Amino acid sequence: MPLVTASLVLLVLSVLCFWTRAAAPSDGTIVNVGDMAFADGEVVVRQVVPGSPLRVGDVVVSLGGRVLADQIRPGAIPAEVGDRLPYVVLRDGALVPVEVELQPYPVLSALANQWPMVLLISIIVSVALFIFANRPRDPAARASLMIAMTSLFCTSGSGYFKLEALDLVSGVQFWRWYLAQVGFALLWGSILHFALSFPTALASRHRKLWVALSYLGPALLYLVDVLPRLPWATTALARWELVGAPVRLLVFVYPALVFVMLVYRYRTCEDTLAQQRLRWLAATLGGASLLYLVFWVAPEMLWDTLLLPREFYPVVFMPAPLALAAAVLRYHALNIEVVVSRSLAYALLSACVGVGYAVIVSILSTTLPRLNSLWQQAIAAGVAAALTLPLRDRVHAVINQRLFGARQDPYRVVSVLSDRLQGTKTPKETVQAVVETVGQALRLPYAAIELRRGEGFEQVAAFGTPVGLLTRLPLSYQGEVLGDLVVAGGPRERFNRKDRAALADIARHAGAIVHTARLTTDLARSRAEIVQAREEERRRLLHDLHDGVGPTLAAATLGLQASRRLLTTNPPAAKDMLHRLEDDLQNAIGEIRRVANELRPPVLDQLGLVTAVREHANTIAGRLGPLSVEMDLPEELPALPAAVEVAAYRIVCEALTNVARHSKAKRCAVRLGLDGGLTLEISDDGVGLPARYRDGVGLHSMRERAVELGGSCTVESAAGRGTRVLARLPLPEGGH
Repeated sequence: MPLVTASLVLLVLSVLCFWTRAAAPSDGTIVNVGDMAFADGEVVVRQVVPGSPLRVGDVVVSLGGRVLADQIRPGAIPAEVGDRLPYVVLRDGALVPVEVELQPYPVLSALANQWPMVLLISIIVSVALFIFANRPRDPAARASLMIAMTSLFCTSGSGYFKLEALDLVSGVQFWRWYLAQVGFALLWGSILHFALSFPTALASRHRKLWVALSYLGPALLYLVDVLPRLPWATTALARWELVGAPVRLLVFVYPALVFVMLVYRYRTCEDTLAQQRLRWLAATLGGASLLYLVFWVAPEMLWDTLLLPREFYPVVFMPAPLALAAAVLRYHALNIEVVVSRSLAYALLSACVGVGYAVIVSILSTTLPRLNSLWQQAIAAGVAAALTLPLRDRVHAVINQRLFGARQDPYRVVSVLSDRLQGTKTPKETVQAVVETVGQALRLPYAAIELRRGEGFEQVAAFGTPVGLLTRLPLSYQGEVLGDLVVAGGPRERFNRKDRAALADIARHAGAIVHTARLTTDLARSRAEIVQAREEERRRLLHDLHDGVGPTLAAATLGLQASRRLLTTNPPAAKDMLHRLEDDLQNAIGEIRRVANELRPPVLDQLGLVTAVREHANTIAGRLGPLSVEMDLPEELPALPAAVEVAAYRIVCEALTNVARHSKAKRCAVRLGLDGGLTLEISDDGVGLPARYRDGVGLHSMRERAVELGGSCTVESAAGRGTRVLARLPLPEGGH
């Protein structure tokens, strides 16, 4: 595992950086310009400790008797704590000799001044170790470990401890700072390596080459930057300025490469959940890099100034390791996103406080010069905190929305779902849109809809991959359970009570949508079945008339012709033939009546719907002595469409037949009424239907007859509590 070995080496080097810096003397200056040892061919004092004979803005010309422009060479002058070294500086246009006493380097003070960087590196290392412990074989986890250890080495070498004027000529401190800058170049290579490894390793046979180039790229950019300019450097100081800036070109190229690679992986990734993680990670890293370039790198390199204090730049990168953890671990693993949510919120608030503090201190220093620095800092801290406090709830809401979706606002999910459904065309697309919207809006790794099919369930739509524990929520409409909404939170995440309440509310709305989609599907299927049934009925009628009545009438025609001839020659024979023809015609009439009765029950024309239902119910009750049938029927009904009459009669007959055959009921009630349509209700006090039952021909036929007319037929039942069949058949305008 080369990357793990490299990480261990970087950890050892980080410890050595602390040790060598603490053991070396200090002249109390800072001369480096950001990621460059110095700029414009001059060693300028940027900062100095209080009480030093040196001043900010002094240009160091010679140190320890060596002219820096011609004789600069790190390690050339031995120095110890307590030594007094002669400096010659250019101050106010004149050369001024200064003697500086070397002091121990204030390691703890330097760390305290760099508290944002210490906090950032602690977060990066902790998160990377946590990721690697949970995903040791994941290429992205290994790359994140490399990022963390490289960051630790860079900050230990040049982040916490800046370059001093003394370091240019004494000891190994220049090389400590320089190697840390090389490590900074390696850091951007590891970030690009991560972009090549997430969400999965780049699918290319040249992947290893791309990974190698991501680490070799900084060296190539370094050579491209230094080699063409090195011959034009006429002094030793100018040459060391070129050599001492290994990331001068890198900071402009690699952030753009990383962002482009993340966008490319996002566009070529087929996993929707991975796309969400990539989007969040790209926004976090890209935004942090952009802020770093705009507020620190570009102003310092272009105008030799800073828009904000350099100590605060790590704040903009604090969300990055947390977003990286959420991206690598994915699927809410180990509740990492809860930590991410809170950490991101406090990181952003800290950034706001830090920026506000710096701005307010600058304003107070300019407008109120008599106010001492302690009061300025206190006022600035109070005002910054007061201005930032109202942002807390808003920041939390925005971050929770990005990480957890709309779990706190299920009606927003319903609104999004409504907008999504407007673009769907088929019932299958509608059901698929439901699970995709729920999965994406709530940031779930898996969502599916399973509908009842007989005694089991059939999955009709799915989103994502099932991970961890599955939670089932019933999909129901008007008391009828249609199926389940199946969701997963993560490998080790359980939904809390609020999450379950939100999901149940969404499932309730989804039940109506699934019911509508099922009705649409059933309607389309019913229409196709109606067309098929009509054609089959036509074929049956054709066969019955052609094969039954047709030959009989044809034979009767021939018999009549023969009888006519026999009337004059053999009257008795003619009479016998006419009797036979009469029987044949009676049989034909009976066949025609049979065919007609199958098309429409004649009892409806003879008695009407109400009386026909009453007669049939009495017949059923008469056959089964223990069964008592109670009827709540109107005295009469207005003229109903023939199709409604037939469907109502057939549904009542089928329901009563089921009561007689299967319910073991003692009482049964039949009710007909008009309530915006024709309502039929048949209920009994029998054993009811089992918990899982399969629609038989009778139940299917009742539903089909109602749906054909645009109505509905529901069957409600509970074990031991009987069964209730409720059918509603619409009537045309003016139908009653």
